[in-house]
Amino acid sequence: MTRNVLITGGNSGIGYELALALAARGDRVVIASRDQARSQQAVDEIRARHADAQIEALPLDLGDAADIDRFAAELLARMPTLDVLALNAGLYTLKLRRLPSGYEAMIGVMHFGHFRLTMRLLEALQRAEQGRIVVTSSLMHRFGRIDEASFTDPSRHRTGISAYAQAKLANLLFTRELARRLAGTPVTVNAFHPGAVATGIYRELPLQTLITALMLTPAQGADTAVWLATAPELRHVSGEYFVKRKLQRGSAASRNVALAGRLWALSEATLSG
Repeated sequence: MTRNVLITGGNSGIGYELALALAARGDRVVIASRDQARSQQAVDEIRARHADAQIEALPLDLGDAADIDRFAAELLARMPTLDVLALNAGLYTLKLRRLPSGYEAMIGVMHFGHFRLTMRLLEALQRAEQGRIVVTSSLMHRFGRIDEASFTDPSRHRTGISAYAQAKLANLLFTRELARRLAGTPVTVNAFHPGAVATGIYRELPLQTLITALMLTPAQGADTAVWLATAPELRHVSGEYFVKRKLQRGSAASRNVALAGRLWALSEATLSG
């Protein structure tokens, strides 16, 4: 059965490897990112390796609420039913910065942008026989704490790592809260840590070439994502966090139900904007 798949940040790294694997299986894949030229290059590369691949690229700026809404409407016109949503797009900014929306860039894109996109596409996932949402989190969530004021005031972070860790904690809190809200539906949502993977997310780090040479390949990092998107045995597994296909508890903060509910309420309040 051909499934409909959307992967954010699917033009490089883990997202590219996930797109490659699912397109090779015969799924119909859309990759979405701000850099449409780079995404089209990724599509061409995958088609060169798999001539029958059903894959296309659509532009999406996860830092822009209006563009998310535009994208969601366009995708739903193409794919009224969505089987897999991979929330993979990420960034690390060495120098903290705000988006035009006012949000610090990492929390704004990796959490609030993905939250809005998911809410806009949720009905399409619920139409699927078994919809799956796969969230790229990180072991770095263990070092994160939710500081609401820092969402719009980057100066509250001492380093970019602090902001990144907060965003990855938000990813995991979102995963668990969404799973609770989807209980009893055919849609599951699970998160994973890909490992220390050599991807473009580290391009702003000093000694980037040396650091990434010691890391996993993107294909190795994508293995758990492919498994979460395809494994029959996970059909009824939801709200969990995996590392190397192994179930992990995650930090105490990531399992804080009250904190997850508070973040959800803050995120939901942004949908009218």
